[in-house]
Amino acid sequence: MKILAIAMNTFREARRDRAHSILLLYAMVVLGGAYVLAPLAMGEEYRVTRDLGLAALSLVGMILIVLVGSGMVQKEIDRRTVLTVLAKPIRRYEFLTGKYLGLMGMVFLVFLGMVAFFSTVLLINEGRVEPAVLWAAAFTLGELTVMTAVVVAFSSFASPALTGIFTLAVFIMGHFASDLLRFAEKVAAEGSAVLSWLAQGTYFVLPHLNAFNLRAEAAYGVVPDFGLAARTALYAVLYSASLIIFGCVVFSRREFR
Repeated sequence: MKILAIAMNTFREARRDRAHSILLLYAMVVLGGAYVLAPLAMGEEYRVTRDLGLAALSLVGMILIVLVGSGMVQKEIDRRTVLTVLAKPIRRYEFLTGKYLGLMGMVFLVFLGMVAFFSTVLLINEGRVEPAVLWAAAFTLGELTVMTAVVVAFSSFASPALTGIFTLAVFIMGHFASDLLRFAEKVAAEGSAVLSWLAQGTYFVLPHLNAFNLRAEAAYGVVPDFGLAARTALYAVLYSASLIIFGCVVFSRREFR
Protein backbone atom coordinates (compact mmCIF):
# COMPACT_ATOMS: atom_id res chain seq x y z
CA MET A 1 0.00 0.00 0.00
CA LYS A 2 2.85 2.39 0.77
CA ILE A 3 4.47 1.70 -2.60
CA LEU A 4 1.10 2.17 -4.32
CA ALA A 5 0.53 5.52 -2.58
CA ILE A 6 3.94 6.81 -3.68
CA ALA A 7 3.31 5.50 -7.20
CA MET A 8 -0.04 7.29 -7.44
CA ASN A 9 1.46 10.54 -6.20
CA THR A 10 4.35 10.24 -8.67
CA PHE A 11 1.90 9.48 -11.48
CA ARG A 12 -0.15 12.60 -10.70
CA GLU A 13 2.97 14.79 -10.64
CA ALA A 14 4.33 13.31 -13.87
CA ARG A 15 0.98 13.72 -15.61
CA ARG A 16 1.09 17.46 -15.00
CA ASP A 17 4.55 17.81 -16.54
CA ARG A 18 4.87 17.26 -20.29
CA ALA A 19 2.38 14.61 -21.39
CA HIS A 20 0.38 16.83 -23.76
CA SER A 21 3.46 18.28 -25.45
CA ILE A 22 4.91 14.78 -25.91
CA LEU A 23 1.73 13.56 -27.60
CA LEU A 24 1.75 16.65 -29.83
CA LEU A 25 5.38 15.97 -30.78
CA TYR A 26 4.52 12.38 -31.68
CA ALA A 27 1.52 13.49 -33.74
CA MET A 28 3.70 15.92 -35.70
CA VAL A 29 6.29 13.22 -36.44
CA VAL A 30 3.73 10.64 -37.58
CA LEU A 31 1.71 13.08 -39.67
CA GLY A 32 4.90 14.41 -41.23
CA GLY A 33 5.97 10.89 -42.09
CA ALA A 34 2.57 9.83 -43.41
CA TYR A 35 1.79 12.85 -45.55
CA VAL A 36 5.17 14.38 -46.38
CA LEU A 37 7.84 11.65 -46.50
CA ALA A 38 5.74 8.60 -47.42
CA PRO A 39 4.56 9.97 -50.81
CA LEU A 40 8.23 10.31 -51.80
CA ALA A 41 8.94 6.62 -51.13
CA MET A 42 7.95 5.41 -54.62
CA GLY A 43 5.55 2.59 -53.75
CA GLU A 44 6.84 2.03 -50.21
CA GLU A 45 4.45 4.48 -48.53
CA TYR A 46 2.97 2.01 -46.05
CA ARG A 47 6.35 0.69 -44.95
CA VAL A 48 7.72 4.21 -44.43
CA THR A 49 4.72 5.19 -42.31
CA ARG A 50 4.95 2.04 -40.18
CA ASP A 51 8.69 2.31 -39.68
CA LEU A 52 8.62 6.00 -38.81
CA GLY A 53 5.65 5.63 -36.50
CA LEU A 54 7.26 2.78 -34.58
CA ALA A 55 10.64 4.52 -34.41
CA ALA A 56 8.91 7.63 -33.05
CA LEU A 57 7.28 5.51 -30.32
CA SER A 58 10.74 4.66 -29.06
CA LEU A 59 12.36 8.09 -29.49
CA VAL A 60 9.47 10.20 -28.19
CA GLY A 61 8.98 7.77 -25.32
CA MET A 62 12.64 8.21 -24.43
CA ILE A 63 12.26 11.98 -24.46
CA LEU A 64 9.40 11.67 -21.99
CA ILE A 65 11.39 9.34 -19.74
CA VAL A 66 14.42 11.64 -19.66
CA LEU A 67 12.48 14.87 -19.20
CA VAL A 68 10.25 13.58 -16.41
CA GLY A 69 12.40 10.88 -14.82
CA SER A 70 15.84 12.48 -14.64
CA GLY A 71 14.87 15.01 -11.97
CA MET A 72 12.19 12.98 -10.26
CA VAL A 73 14.13 12.00 -7.14
CA GLN A 74 16.25 15.15 -6.97
CA LYS A 75 13.08 17.24 -7.01
CA GLU A 76 11.97 15.53 -3.80
CA ILE A 77 15.38 16.17 -2.24
CA ASP A 78 15.43 19.84 -3.21
CA ARG A 79 11.97 20.35 -1.77
CA ARG A 80 13.01 18.45 1.36
CA THR A 81 9.85 16.40 0.97
CA VAL A 82 11.95 13.24 0.83
CA LEU A 83 12.86 13.78 4.49
CA THR A 84 9.20 14.11 5.42
CA VAL A 85 8.28 10.96 3.51
CA LEU A 86 11.17 8.89 4.84
CA ALA A 87 10.48 10.10 8.39
CA LYS A 88 7.28 8.07 8.20
CA PRO A 89 7.34 4.27 8.35
CA ILE A 90 8.35 4.11 4.69
CA ARG A 91 11.54 2.37 3.69
CA ARG A 92 13.78 3.74 1.01
CA TYR A 93 13.25 0.79 -1.32
CA GLU A 94 9.50 1.39 -1.08
CA PHE A 95 10.03 5.04 -1.98
CA LEU A 96 12.17 4.30 -5.06
CA THR A 97 10.01 1.40 -6.21
CA GLY A 98 6.93 3.61 -5.94
CA LYS A 99 8.70 6.27 -8.00
CA TYR A 100 9.43 3.70 -10.71
CA LEU A 101 5.88 2.37 -10.81
CA GLY A 102 4.42 5.89 -10.91
CA LEU A 103 6.69 6.96 -13.75
CA MET A 104 6.01 3.69 -15.57
CA GLY A 105 2.29 4.33 -15.26
CA MET A 106 2.74 7.73 -16.87
CA VAL A 107 4.89 6.28 -19.66
CA PHE A 108 2.28 3.58 -20.28
CA LEU A 109 -0.56 6.12 -20.47
CA VAL A 110 1.30 8.32 -22.97
CA PHE A 111 2.36 5.21 -24.89
CA LEU A 112 -1.28 4.13 -25.26
CA GLY A 113 -2.14 7.61 -26.55
CA MET A 114 0.65 7.42 -29.13
CA VAL A 115 -0.36 3.93 -30.26
CA ALA A 116 -4.00 5.03 -30.55
CA PHE A 117 -3.02 7.99 -32.72
CA PHE A 118 -0.67 5.85 -34.83
CA SER A 119 -3.39 3.22 -35.32
CA THR A 120 -5.84 5.92 -36.43
CA VAL A 121 -3.38 7.15 -39.06
CA LEU A 122 -2.86 3.59 -40.30
CA LEU A 123 -6.61 2.98 -40.47
CA ILE A 124 -7.07 6.13 -42.54
CA ASN A 125 -4.18 5.37 -44.90
CA GLU A 126 -4.28 1.56 -45.11
CA GLY A 127 -7.80 0.72 -44.00
CA ARG A 128 -6.44 -1.66 -41.33
CA VAL A 129 -3.88 -2.08 -38.58
CA GLU A 130 -1.65 -5.09 -39.12
CA PRO A 131 -1.13 -7.35 -36.06
CA ALA A 132 2.61 -7.18 -36.75
CA VAL A 133 2.52 -3.42 -36.11
CA LEU A 134 0.80 -3.88 -32.75
CA TRP A 135 3.32 -6.58 -31.82
CA ALA A 136 6.18 -4.26 -32.70
CA ALA A 137 4.60 -1.55 -30.57
CA ALA A 138 4.31 -3.99 -27.66
CA PHE A 139 8.02 -4.81 -27.97
CA THR A 140 8.76 -1.07 -27.92
CA LEU A 141 6.87 -0.85 -24.63
CA GLY A 142 9.28 -3.45 -23.27
CA GLU A 143 12.17 -1.22 -24.31
CA LEU A 144 10.61 1.78 -22.54
CA THR A 145 10.05 -0.36 -19.44
CA VAL A 146 13.77 -1.06 -19.30
CA MET A 147 14.73 2.56 -19.95
CA THR A 148 12.36 3.77 -17.23
CA ALA A 149 14.24 1.51 -14.80
CA VAL A 150 17.53 2.92 -16.12
CA VAL A 151 16.55 6.54 -15.45
CA VAL A 152 15.22 5.71 -11.96
CA ALA A 153 18.40 3.79 -11.10
CA PHE A 154 20.61 6.69 -12.18
CA SER A 155 18.39 9.23 -10.40
CA SER A 156 19.01 7.40 -7.12
CA PHE A 157 22.55 8.81 -6.96
CA ALA A 158 23.21 11.26 -9.84
CA SER A 159 22.12 14.83 -10.54
CA PRO A 160 19.30 15.43 -13.05
CA ALA A 161 21.76 16.54 -15.76
CA LEU A 162 24.00 13.50 -15.32
CA THR A 163 21.00 11.20 -15.08
CA GLY A 164 19.74 12.48 -18.42
CA ILE A 165 23.16 12.14 -20.05
CA PHE A 166 23.75 8.64 -18.66
CA THR A 167 20.29 7.47 -19.68
CA LEU A 168 20.65 8.73 -23.24
CA ALA A 169 24.10 7.13 -23.44
CA VAL A 170 22.67 3.77 -22.33
CA PHE A 171 19.85 4.14 -24.87
CA ILE A 172 22.26 4.75 -27.74
CA MET A 173 24.81 2.15 -26.70
CA GLY A 174 22.10 -0.40 -25.95
CA HIS A 175 21.03 -0.37 -29.58
CA PHE A 176 24.59 -1.16 -30.67
CA ALA A 177 25.39 -3.68 -27.93
CA SER A 178 25.87 -6.53 -30.43
CA ASP A 179 28.57 -4.49 -32.17
CA LEU A 180 30.56 -4.53 -28.91
CA LEU A 181 30.65 -8.31 -28.98
CA ARG A 182 31.98 -8.31 -32.53
CA PHE A 183 34.51 -5.67 -31.54
CA ALA A 184 35.62 -7.84 -28.59
CA GLU A 185 36.15 -10.81 -30.90
CA LYS A 186 38.14 -8.66 -33.31
CA VAL A 187 40.50 -7.14 -30.72
CA ALA A 188 40.92 -10.56 -29.08
CA ALA A 189 42.12 -11.94 -32.40
CA GLU A 190 44.59 -9.06 -32.57
CA GLY A 191 45.97 -9.94 -29.14
CA SER A 192 44.41 -7.19 -26.99
CA ALA A 193 42.89 -9.33 -24.22
CA VAL A 194 42.20 -6.47 -21.77
CA LEU A 195 40.30 -4.43 -24.33
CA SER A 196 38.37 -7.53 -25.35
CA TRP A 197 37.34 -8.27 -21.74
CA LEU A 198 36.30 -4.64 -21.28
CA ALA A 199 34.14 -4.74 -24.40
CA GLN A 200 32.59 -8.06 -23.39
CA GLY A 201 31.86 -6.78 -19.88
CA THR A 202 30.18 -3.67 -21.29
CA TYR A 203 28.17 -5.87 -23.64
CA PHE A 204 26.79 -8.00 -20.81
CA VAL A 205 25.99 -4.97 -18.61
CA LEU A 206 24.21 -2.92 -21.27
CA PRO A 207 20.55 -3.63 -22.06
CA HIS A 208 20.24 -5.29 -25.45
CA LEU A 209 17.68 -2.86 -26.80
CA ASN A 210 17.91 -4.13 -30.35
CA ALA A 211 15.98 -7.20 -29.15
CA PHE A 212 12.94 -4.93 -28.83
CA ASN A 213 13.21 -3.61 -32.39
CA LEU A 214 10.68 -5.28 -34.70
CA ARG A 215 10.25 -2.40 -37.11
CA ALA A 216 11.56 -4.35 -40.11
CA GLU A 217 9.22 -7.25 -39.35
CA ALA A 218 6.26 -4.88 -38.91
CA ALA A 219 6.98 -3.22 -42.25
CA TYR A 220 6.50 -6.57 -43.98
CA GLY A 221 3.69 -7.86 -41.74
CA VAL A 222 5.77 -10.54 -39.96
CA VAL A 223 4.32 -11.51 -36.56
CA PRO A 224 6.83 -12.75 -33.94
CA ASP A 225 6.34 -16.22 -32.50
CA PHE A 226 5.17 -16.69 -28.93
CA GLY A 227 8.55 -17.99 -27.73
CA LEU A 228 10.36 -14.84 -28.84
CA ALA A 229 7.72 -12.62 -27.26
CA ALA A 230 7.89 -14.54 -23.96
CA ARG A 231 11.71 -14.46 -23.83
CA THR A 232 11.83 -10.75 -24.61
CA ALA A 233 9.18 -9.93 -22.00
CA LEU A 234 11.03 -11.99 -19.39
CA TYR A 235 14.28 -10.22 -20.24
CA ALA A 236 12.63 -6.80 -19.86
CA VAL A 237 11.16 -7.74 -16.46
CA LEU A 238 14.36 -9.26 -15.08
CA TYR A 239 16.62 -6.48 -16.34
CA SER A 240 14.29 -3.78 -15.01
CA ALA A 241 14.00 -5.54 -11.65
CA SER A 242 17.79 -5.80 -11.40
CA LEU A 243 18.18 -2.09 -12.05
CA ILE A 244 15.57 -1.14 -9.46
CA ILE A 245 17.25 -3.39 -6.89
CA PHE A 246 20.58 -1.74 -7.68
CA GLY A 247 19.01 1.71 -7.36
CA CYS A 248 17.38 0.78 -4.04
CA VAL A 249 20.71 -0.43 -2.61
CA VAL A 250 22.46 2.79 -3.64
CA PHE A 251 19.60 4.99 -2.47
CA SER A 252 19.48 3.25 0.91
CA ARG A 253 23.09 4.31 1.56
CA ARG A 254 22.62 7.90 0.45
CA GLU A 255 22.71 10.66 3.08
CA PHE A 256 20.43 13.70 2.92
CA ARG A 257 21.22 17.05 4.50
